[in-house]
Amino acid sequence: MINGDDLKAMRKQAGITQAQMAEKLSCDRKTISNYEFGVGEPKMGQLFKWLMICRVDIKPLTSQIAKIRDKLDSEE
Repeated sequence: MINGDDLKAMRKQAGITQAQMAEKLSCDRKTISNYEFGVGEPKMGQLFKWLMICRVDIKPLTSQIAKIRDKLDSEE
């Protein structure tokens, strides 16, 4: 599971400040700080946007999900 330390590490590795991330996610800097301290969690859409902003490759995950979906569709 991705936690606040992971979010912070990804953001810092990408060279993005909390204020910049807040602007990109259309929230305030305190919200980003709270996520990183484990006070609340980003919604799924925000999390995926965070990953894309930080250039984290989510293709393996989306590919795996597509395979699961295709398998279920073929069983029905």
